Amino acid sequence: MDEAIIAKGLYKRYKRVQALRGVTFKVPRGRVFGLLGPNGAGKSTTIKILVGLIKPDKGEALIFGKRAGSTGAKSLLGYAPERFSIGNNWRLIDFLVYVGRLHGLSERLAAERALYLLEWAGLGGYEEEKFGNLSAGMKKRFGLVQALISDPEILILDEPTEHLDAIGRLEVLNRIRELASRGKTILLSTHVLAEADYVVDSFAIMNRGRIIYHGSRLDVQGVVRIVVDKPAEFEKALHRAGLEYSISGNEFIVETSGVEDEKLVLRICLDNNIRVIRYDTSSSISDIFMRIVGAEKR
Repeated sequence: MDEAIIAKGLYKRYKRVQALRGVTFKVPRGRVFGLLGPNGAGKSTTIKILVGLIKPDKGEALIFGKRAGSTGAKSLLGYAPERFSIGNNWRLIDFLVYVGRLHGLSERLAAERALYLLEWAGLGGYEEEKFGNLSAGMKKRFGLVQALISDPEILILDEPTEHLDAIGRLEVLNRIRELASRGKTILLSTHVLAEADYVVDSFAIMNRGRIIYHGSRLDVQGVVRIVVDKPAEFEKALHRAGLEYSISGNEFIVETSGVEDEKLVLRICLDNNIRVIRYDTSSSISDIFMRIVGAEKR
């Protein structure tokens, strides 16, 4: 099947808090899918349903057609939670071999794979170290390693770069891109939009327990950011042209659906003798996120 993950009408309530309100989305096979949203949007609850840690009150989730939480579905997944922790006295190599054995690997193969993955994740030489002695960033990297030990078809990563410095974040994001190039399906949850722009192919935006946008990078419309010397006249001209826009300080942020709209913005300035002080175009997940979530807040 073309969809690695399907979530259909997921609802979940914790006492007085309605965490999910009909969450529906699909993750294409072999893609990096971003589950985006502010803290408290419902991302982690959705992920816990997908990996079988909790059950939805209503709706269903499928992993390559298998019910989420079933043995068949779990065998296809590698999961790195937002806060990964094991007993502080576990040696890294011992824990990885243990996880590998749980997935049916021989002790020798599990040890070989563990050493390779530790080196791959920047933890080479730490195989005999105890988990409790690792820094927060190293624990985060180790969480990714243990998720990969079984060579799963699907990786689910909850805030995979949390606690990492700038260099560490870039390294992990590059590792994610590398895994995707090998055909892995990756679902990652993040509230860091710049990271999503860097790695994801398709994405869903969550807010208050709902999916408020679901699409691919190709669906993302662009914006023109422009500062002019006659803002009042420029705003009137934008109204006449029927262009959607917002204002941040002295900057106009004009929504565009292609090159023709970008040309129209410049033509408005030329036709009305408006001088352009600063002009920039962009097409990013960050832009669409801020527009949609910002509109919901308003």
